[in-house]
Amino acid sequence: MKIINAIDNADTVPAYFEKTGHKLNILVSYPYLKGNAFKLTKQYRDKIDLLYLDSGAYSVSRGKFNLTVSEYAMFLARYGHLFDAYFNLDDKFDDPQHNFNNQDYLESSLPDGSKKPIPVVHDEQDPYEEFKTYAKQGHDYIAIGSSRKIKDEVFKKIRKKFPGIKIHMFGKLNRKMLIKFKPYSADASTWLKTAGFGRIHYWDPEDEKDYEIKVDGAEAQKGKKVGWKEFNHRRALERFLDEKFEYSRNTLITNISACRIVNLYFFKQLEDFINSLAV
Repeated sequence: MKIINAIDNADTVPAYFEKTGHKLNILVSYPYLKGNAFKLTKQYRDKIDLLYLDSGAYSVSRGKFNLTVSEYAMFLARYGHLFDAYFNLDDKFDDPQHNFNNQDYLESSLPDGSKKPIPVVHDEQDPYEEFKTYAKQGHDYIAIGSSRKIKDEVFKKIRKKFPGIKIHMFGKLNRKMLIKFKPYSADASTWLKTAGFGRIHYWDPEDEKDYEIKVDGAEAQKGKKVGWKEFNHRRALERFLDEKFEYSRNTLITNISACRIVNLYFFKQLEDFINSLAV
C-alpha cells in the first residue's frame, strides 16, 4: 500500500529528504505545475519514489481553474512520460458519462505505447458498474473519486470480482479503511492542511495512538487533538523532534516547513505500519 502525498511546493521534497533520507511518493495537481514541473520531473526526481499527476479536476469542477480536455491531452502527449501515473480529467463528479468521454478522448489522443490515464469512479447510483466498465476495457489501475464513500459491501465485491486490479483512493487516508481494504494507493493533502493550522501529527509509542498537536497557543485536550502543554508525553515528543529532525517547539512555531516535514514523516510511518500487517 502506498500513500501518495499531494504537494503544492516542490521544495518540500529536498527539505524532507535531507532530514530523513526517505524518497516520498508525490502527487502534483496540474494547476500547481507552474514553478514546480521542472523541479519535480528533473531537479529533484532522484529524491522522489513515485510521481503522479492529477488533472486538477476538483478545482476545475468548482470553477477555480480552467482546463479543457484537449489542453490536458496535449500536455500528456508531450510530458506524460515523465510521470509514473496520471489521472483522467474527471471534472464532473455528477456525470460519469462525461468523465467516460474525457477518458476515451485522452486515450485516443496519446501516442502509441503511452500509458493510459487512470479512470476515476464517481457514480453515485452504482459505483460497482462504473468500476466494472473500466475493468472490462482492460484498465488495471482504477481510482475511486473523493466525491463519494464506497460502502464496505461494494468494496468487498470489487476486490472479489477484480482481485488483480490496483485501486487508488482519492483524498482518503482513513486509517481503518486503509487497514481493512489495503488499496494499492491512496492520496491526501492532510499533512499539508494540518501544518497550515499549526498542528503536527505524532505517533505516541507509549499510548500507541496518533495525535494532532497544536504547537502554538493553548488548546484543550479533545480526543486526538491536544495542545502542546496539555500533551501528557510532551517530553518524549520533544526528544523525538530533537533526535529525528533537530527541531524544537520554537522551530515548529516559526517555520511551517518544519511542521510539514514532521507530518510527512508521520504518514510515512503510517504507510510502513499498514504494509507490515498481514493481508
